[in-house]
Amino acid sequence: MKQHSPLRLARILLPSAFAALLLLPSACDDGGPNSTDSDAADSVDVELTPVPVDAGAYTYKLSESTASLVLWTTPATHKVERHLRAPAESRSGLELAAARGEFEPAVCVLDPGHPSFSAELLPFPTLGSTQRAELSLASYQGEWPEALHPLLAQQRVDGEAGTPSVLWLSIFVPRDASPGKHHSQLVITTDDERIELPITLTVFDFDLPQRIAFHSLLYLGISQLIPNGGGQHDVKQMLFEHRFTPSSVAWPSSFHYNITWDSDASPSRCSAFYDEPDEGEAYSIQHLARRYYLGQGWNEVGFPQSMFFQFVDNATPRPSTFCGQSRGDHYGSAAYNQAWSAYLSALQAHLRSEGMLDRGYYYIQNEPQNEQDHALAAELCRMTRAAAPELRIAISEEPKPEIAEDPGGDCGYDIWIAHVRALQEDYALERQREHGESLWLYSLDHDPDPYFNPTRIDTQGMHARIIPWVSWRYRARGWAYYDAGRFFQDGYPGIRAELLREGFEDYEYLLLANGGQPRPGQDEAVDASVLGVASSLGSWTKDADALMTLRFELGRYIEGSRDTLPVLEVDDDTRPRGSYAINFQDPAGEPTASPLELDGKTYLKVGWQAWSDEDGYGWSGEHVGNPSITLYGFDSGDGYSVVQRSYLYDDYGRDNIFEFALANGRYRVTVGAGRPARGYPNDPHNVKVEGQTVIDDEATSNDAPCIERSVEVELRDGKLSMEMGGRSQSTGEWAYTFLAYLLIDPID
Repeated sequence: MKQHSPLRLARILLPSAFAALLLLPSACDDGGPNSTDSDAADSVDVELTPVPVDAGAYTYKLSESTASLVLWTTPATHKVERHLRAPAESRSGLELAAARGEFEPAVCVLDPGHPSFSAELLPFPTLGSTQRAELSLASYQGEWPEALHPLLAQQRVDGEAGTPSVLWLSIFVPRDASPGKHHSQLVITTDDERIELPITLTVFDFDLPQRIAFHSLLYLGISQLIPNGGGQHDVKQMLFEHRFTPSSVAWPSSFHYNITWDSDASPSRCSAFYDEPDEGEAYSIQHLARRYYLGQGWNEVGFPQSMFFQFVDNATPRPSTFCGQSRGDHYGSAAYNQAWSAYLSALQAHLRSEGMLDRGYYYIQNEPQNEQDHALAAELCRMTRAAAPELRIAISEEPKPEIAEDPGGDCGYDIWIAHVRALQEDYALERQREHGESLWLYSLDHDPDPYFNPTRIDTQGMHARIIPWVSWRYRARGWAYYDAGRFFQDGYPGIRAELLREGFEDYEYLLLANGGQPRPGQDEAVDASVLGVASSLGSWTKDADALMTLRFELGRYIEGSRDTLPVLEVDDDTRPRGSYAINFQDPAGEPTASPLELDGKTYLKVGWQAWSDEDGYGWSGEHVGNPSITLYGFDSGDGYSVVQRSYLYDDYGRDNIFEFALANGRYRVTVGAGRPARGYPNDPHNVKVEGQTVIDDEATSNDAPCIERSVEVELRDGKLSMEMGGRSQSTGEWAYTFLAYLLIDPID
């Protein structure tokens, strides 16, 4: 076993996407860091201890297996594809760990070929009367497990030929549970044998907060999730327990203008706020809002940051007529705007009187597309501020000066909901830090690698669970998705829903370990723990075992059984620590020298090959594998080396990630980009290594067509990650990055 360093003090610096904390070389020096301590505001000295990840820590064959029943387990975050089989390493029983008030899943997998069986999850004798232990069977959609079907005791299960049977366990730890180890069993019975599989649950000595800290805006149909014999309250309880916030918190009513203002039911239509006083408690906004926004008579907490009402549709922020007035164009006539402003003022007054102003927001506009939409978003912002200055407002757009700094007057949104692929990191930080505005993220179905995308079935579970970790990195407080109903089947949460909850619960761990919400533009104690698994929007760990190891140690830190913050360290024996040189080129093209040697270095020739476990390097990205888009070049040019003259690039300018398996440690990484034949003044180059910006939106010219920059990084996950390309923050457009070479040198 590798020896790890003892306790040490480390100064945490946020990655260089945060402009105030950049550790970048100047354009005219040799590429070495040139910042001083004054570059970083409020850095935090914390004690860190590396946490090594042992192979098979959470993925192993169960020693209770028999000749006919081969059993194994893996983290629930690791979705068991059809072709997967039991590993060789063997241990006894299932092991879980959770805080009080937390749900924790585990899986038991039966390899194909097993006989018909039944399964029963026994209660934990010492866990308390309010414990919940549920057992489900996963069903497959294509290659991937997706839906979860509750199993009854003694219910017979017949396996599918060539496919594992995945049993999904979900344990809720009561808030009065005693800390320490608790024991139970999963009993699997066939016609010929009975296996009593031991389960050990470690209860951490702290409570997961009941109030939801990581916000969400999830569009789903409440009525479609109501169970047989249940009601809408059962759905909302289930969603709350998953830490999800639906778009329609107060369904079947809402604060929508055609209910509370411009309504035929109101005796004072368009002149006084109407809270449906004659409706029953199950239908009246006055009762439903107090219950689900404030938690009165329910859980005394309520849903956080819930939508009050929203735009009409993507192209229509406000209705065409309102209170008898015609709107005209989207800016509205004077009479229309006067009526609209009266409604907003009345809504604000009602929410203030009910103590709800901080519980929700008016969602004004969705995905403005052009300059006209940006100007409209700015005008609607100013109009709302004038009528209801205390009413929180949201827009699904990344923070951008085209809206917030409109010539008609500055106006920023309280909540910017940014598409993960369009986030302008520096400006988002500025709006958060200087104006107190919040950032959320949202996903779309077509989001490609290297971005997380839980909307797809055919992605691993880390795509769902990693969202709050990546969000912490950017100080984002929530996540939105327009079709969350697909995470449920027949009214039951599926695997993706369960893993989203796991990530939302992880965020609570980060908050508890950090002592509160992270501050934009400032260092936080737990940043180092987060950056070990999520260094950028596109660079985050795919190793479910590693994340489980870190999360367990965070639990120990929060409860006080370890006194240092854990920092993940994943060993990879693929490639030993040392110096490496990589030339990005057409492997079958120029330069043709083999081996390729220059200035005492032997270069590995790397093209656009996808990641390979066998080779220990490769690419991931939207168009990797498409030779008509991922292209190569070799320029002539006196005064330039062959490694400068050869390069690869994405013809669509999309972001791609190159990973290089490498032993952990500190390295100096040098990146060469550009092409000698010509400069690209309108296509700024962008490269990050381990989440740190190396080439920062830097254009080239004919006089200076090549760029070389360096950065020092600490590698802990056994893979060096480099991102290249993507949207330019200065132009807002996809931009070429011509990637030429990569040099890696260890630093003692």
